[in-house]
Order: sequence, then structure tokens, then C-alpha cells
Amino acid sequence: MKKILFAISVFVYTLLIAISSNAQKTTVPDAVQKSFNEHFKNATIARWVPIHNSYVACYTQGKGYNDAYFTDDGEFKGVGHHITTDLLPMHVQAKLDDSYAGYEITELYQFDCVENGICFFAVLKNQKNELILKLNTYGDVAYSKKTRIKSAGVSEPMIASKENTDNKENKANK
Repeated sequence: MKKILFAISVFVYTLLIAISSNAQKTTVPDAVQKSFNEHFKNATIARWVPIHNSYVACYTQGKGYNDAYFTDDGEFKGVGHHITTDLLPMHVQAKLDDSYAGYEITELYQFDCVENGICFFAVLKNQKNELILKLNTYGDVAYSKKTRIKSAGVSEPMIASKENTDNKENKANK
């Protein structure tokens, strides 16, 4: 159960990092900072984000941003980063193409976990639903969450125009 919660928090992090306004001001425990420095000697930290009894370091080392995950006592859990569909393993891409053909992939995240190896998180959308999937390297779904997308209803203009007023009066008189 702990592993599932941690995996979910990894994904939640990817969705929340952009809106985390206090990320720059986060005070990180010494054990977490020390663990990061031991694992990533030449990395530059962009920000720390606290999430569900853990800390995520968004950092650069070479090209692009990566995310390093640590428990609050400094235990290193893994590294993740956003990817594109061309970087997905063949089995994962085939599973998404076959089983979720009516959906558009809007986000992909690869997580290399110390305990469980590599997994992928995918956010898929169609007109009615959004799916969040956790897949292993063979394309098997380990976790899924389906959310119904609220449709934007057509509303009448807030400003009354003569045409709108006339149409309402005509409907009322009929």
C-alpha cells in the first residue's frame, strides 16, 4: 500500500509542481539535502517541493530537468522526468494505441524507482473523460483513475442585446 501511495504522489507531484508557489521557500531537512548531494554531485537544484511525507528536488544535470524523490528522512526513492511518446517502450506504446485508441495522450512521465524499476504515468483525455494510468515496461496497467470531464455548457450572453431580448419575448409570447 505504501508503494502505491508513493507512486500516486509521484504523479500528483507532476501535476502540482507548476502551481506550487512556495516551492522556492521550502526548508528541506538536512538528511534529505545530504542524500541529494550524495546521489547527484554535479546537479543544480531549481526547487524543492514537499509532497505527502516526502520531498522532490527538481534539478538539472546535463540536459533538461529531472525530479529526484526522497522520503522525509532522506531515503532516495527514484528519479523521474517527462517524456514524449517516441521514448516509450514498444509494449507500452502498443497498449496505449490498442486499448485507448479514442484518447489523446496529454502527458507522459517516466519514473525509475529504486524498489520497483521503471514505470510510466500517462494522462489520456477524450471529450468525456480523463484517465491517469500507471504502466509497467510491458504496458500492463498497475493503477488507473478515470475522471469525468465537466462539459462547458452553452450559456447566454451576460449582456442583454436587443436581439436577445426580442428572442426571449417572442418565446414567452408563444
